[in-house]
Amino acid sequence: MKDINQKYYEPLEQMMAIRHQYMAKIVKLTHELSIYKFFSKRKILDLGCGTGEFLHNYHELGSICTGIDIYNNFKFDNKKDFKLINTNINNFFKINKNKYDVIFLFEFIEHLNLEEKEILFKKISKILNSNGLIFISTINKNLISKFFSIDIAENLLNLLPKKTHDTKLFLTPSELYKLTKKNGFQVYDIKGISYNPLIKNFSLSKIDLINYFATIKN
Repeated sequence: MKDINQKYYEPLEQMMAIRHQYMAKIVKLTHELSIYKFFSKRKILDLGCGTGEFLHNYHELGSICTGIDIYNNFKFDNKKDFKLINTNINNFFKINKNKYDVIFLFEFIEHLNLEEKEILFKKISKILNSNGLIFISTINKNLISKFFSIDIAENLLNLLPKKTHDTKLFLTPSELYKLTKKNGFQVYDIKGISYNPLIKNFSLSKIDLINYFATIKN
């Protein structure tokens, strides 16, 4: 088991509520269902699931959940309809024989290079069920996002361990459009995320210059 500095997980835990809020808005628009009804019996794959805590919330809503992470820092044991796998995504795609209704890519793709991103979406296109949804949160690529996510969050305020991010791996919304279209997906929605460090709170925003959510459909 390899431990990550707990500081890495703290912002992710603070993001749980805003992720839930964002997805609730989307499923209301796409399926005319509450998020609670929508996630009942859905098959979810969470790539880069971290501790598994966020995914476990949807197991409690009745989802059939699989989480993948390269680090074994899981807070929960495996049980019926809830499985956490300590492996990298390449190994997972080799052994996986399931298809999924929903895929989470929260704070994940900004750690992959372009080739890895392209491979990821190519693989996902084969395992996402018809009318499936991919929920993403990531970091835009520009000088402003670099300033706030690295210069401020990592180096000044120490909200994250240093060298958590590499600006070369960040992804603009326009790059996301191209990447997903190439693999038969469409970007349904993009919404900015703002953060208040004083009260440690995330909220949805019309400005996507730094962090943003995206919903992808097939």
